[in-house]
Amino acid sequence: MRSALLALALGLLSLPASAQLFSPGAPPVFKEEDLDRRFAKSKVHAVLLKGTHDPNCVQVVGGLLTLLGETAPYFHKRDENFYLDPALIQALNLQLSNARFPGTTYFVSMVRRVLIDRKLSQEWLGTATALSPYYPVMDLSKLRFLAEGVKPVDSFLLTLPVLRERYTVEVVKANSAAASTAEGMFRDAYIDRDVVFGGLEFIDAAMEKKKKPKKRRGVPVEEEPPAMIARLVWYPPDPNAGRINPFGIPTQKPKGVNVTARLAEKQFLNIDQVPKGSRMLVRGRLWEYKKGITQVEVRDALLFEDRDWSQGALLADPNATAACPVAFNDLTGIAPTQPGGFGQRR
Repeated sequence: MRSALLALALGLLSLPASAQLFSPGAPPVFKEEDLDRRFAKSKVHAVLLKGTHDPNCVQVVGGLLTLLGETAPYFHKRDENFYLDPALIQALNLQLSNARFPGTTYFVSMVRRVLIDRKLSQEWLGTATALSPYYPVMDLSKLRFLAEGVKPVDSFLLTLPVLRERYTVEVVKANSAAASTAEGMFRDAYIDRDVVFGGLEFIDAAMEKKKKPKKRRGVPVEEEPPAMIARLVWYPPDPNAGRINPFGIPTQKPKGVNVTARLAEKQFLNIDQVPKGSRMLVRGRLWEYKKGITQVEVRDALLFEDRDWSQGALLADPNATAACPVAFNDLTGIAPTQPGGFGQRR
C-alpha cells in the first residue's frame, strides 16, 4: 500500500508563501463514514477497548498505539493530512502489515476515530497504560496529551527550517519596493501561530522571573509572574558532516537557533527527569523572534521527547503480526488499492 495517506513535511520546504502553509478558511471537520463504523466493529478495536494478554497482539496493538502517539503532536488545522516520520511509515508498512492484515488502513482508522471524537478515548488510554510495561517504546505522555483533547497546531509544515527559509525569501531578499514593510508583513503572517518544532536539543529548564520592564510614561507595566522556562537549541544540518578533511582544516559548524519555551503549567512529561542534551519536541504559541531567526520564543509550551527514528524503528516482529489472532482484515468491503488518508487517492 502506498503512503499517500501521510503528508510528509520534508518534501514541502520550498513553499512559495505563507498562504500555502496555512488553511485559508475554517479547519477541516471530520465526520463518521462507513469505514469508521466498520472499524468500530473490528477485532482490533475490541482489543483497543479491553486490552489483550496475547504476546503477539501486544506487539501489534502496542505498535499502532505508538504510531498514534508519535503523530498526535502534529495534528493541524491546515488540511486533513497528518504527519508521521518516514521511518515509522516504513515500519508500519513492513512490520504491521501483511497480506491478510492492512495495518495502514487500521492505523488511519484509529487516527480518524480520534479526530472525529476530538480526543483519545479513556479505554484506549487504559489499554496503552496496561501494555506499556511490556511495550516500553510507547510514549504515554503523548497519548495522555491526546486524551485531554485534540489541540491542532496551525500547520505542521511550519518547522524551524521553513521559518528560516521564509524569512530569507520574504525579508532578507525583499526588493527595494517591499523592504520597508517586509519585516512587518512577515511578523503578521507567522507570529502568534500555534506551532510544533522538533529536533531540538534540551539545554536546561528552571523557574525564572522576567526582568522588570521599564515603565512607560503614564502607562502601567504589568510584571509577568515567574514561570518554568526551558531553553533549547536547534542546529541545522552540518554541510561538512561526513566529508573527508585530509588537511585537518577546521570547519565552522552552522549556528543554531536558540529556542526559549515558556512552559504551560501542566506538562505531560516529567521535566525534572529530562537529561541535558536530550532530543525534544516543543508545541506552543510562536510569540517572538529576533531578526534572522537566530532566537525564537514559544509560550504556553508543552515539551515531549522527540525520538530519532533515522536508524530505523522496531515496532513489531512481522511474525508476531502474522500470529496475532485479531490481525486480519475484518473491514469488509476494503478494495485492494486503499484510498488516501481521508478518502483522497493518489
